[in-house]
Amino acid sequence: MFIDDFLTSASVLVCDDPTGSDPALRQALDAAGITAVQSVADPQAAQALLRDARFDLIVLDLDSAQSPALDFLAQRQHASIETPGPPILVVIHPNDTALRHRALALGAVDYVERPFDMEALQVRIRNALRIRQAQNRQSHFDEELERQVAARTAELINATDAIVHRLAMVCEKADVNAATHIVRVGKMAHLLAKTAGLGAERCFMIERAAPLHDVGMLSVSDDILRKAGRLSDEELAQVRCHAQIGEDLLGNHHSALIQMAASIASNHHERWDGTGYPNGLQGESIPIEGRITAICDVFDALTSKRPYKDPWSVQNAVDYLVAQAGYCFDPTLVAHFVAHLDAIEAVLARYPDTH
Repeated sequence: MFIDDFLTSASVLVCDDPTGSDPALRQALDAAGITAVQSVADPQAAQALLRDARFDLIVLDLDSAQSPALDFLAQRQHASIETPGPPILVVIHPNDTALRHRALALGAVDYVERPFDMEALQVRIRNALRIRQAQNRQSHFDEELERQVAARTAELINATDAIVHRLAMVCEKADVNAATHIVRVGKMAHLLAKTAGLGAERCFMIERAAPLHDVGMLSVSDDILRKAGRLSDEELAQVRCHAQIGEDLLGNHHSALIQMAASIASNHHERWDGTGYPNGLQGESIPIEGRITAICDVFDALTSKRPYKDPWSVQNAVDYLVAQAGYCFDPTLVAHFVAHLDAIEAVLARYPDTH
């Protein structure tokens, strides 16, 4: 939209002197092609209008350094910190340099002096409206950018869900309940990440990435995965390779989400005391997404039926986590997990095994 088109559609609020609208000011607005003009006699009335209506320019009369219009300016400046408001053009008496400086410091974009130089007044009105036009363009740009980001995020969500679904279908060959297990682990990981104080974006990524923690298990033979008895040392060594294999499968990708999934795949069997695998990391050197997933994965595995065991009760699984806090698990995260057990049990109830 060109400035002349914008002028004809611009809406102007005039906060004039208490005696009423200044005809010279209205004449200047008319000459500039502006027809949508609303006048009020004091800043309080202007504030009330601004709560309910949208304006492209405010013309504000300043009659003295004690004018309530200065308070109005200060309030508008504060309100514009988050959302830019309409530019404010102030009208002052001639040679009042201090008042002019104060008004500009409080956010006025320009000033005009009485008596009006009509040509200069029109130019300054047009310049102020150009500022508003630029604000609108920036706002539209920001909205479009947000829309594109939202669309891209939705695309990533759909893509990740598709990957997890296909992974679950493959894993189900070895375990009929693998699909619900990975969903529960993701949901629990999101809850634990949130209670640990992580930001919304990181919680979202952990929920989407945690279900891929055992992707490396695809390299382990079905005979081992289905074995009901105790694994041999050689079989156990093959199973333990899944953490490094999972990282290798997912690593070196530009996606932050896939990078987090690689981190989780690699680190969810590390132990707080440094005796885990594959790298023997200790304490907070283990990435928090790995520490979070470790707790959720073990808890869900304990409370679920497996070829080699019956499900534990929730209380027995919690007792195990508490007993292993400081050894296998991050003790602070275990405390968060236990403190929000109701929400964890709600996940178990919502996504039960199908047996």
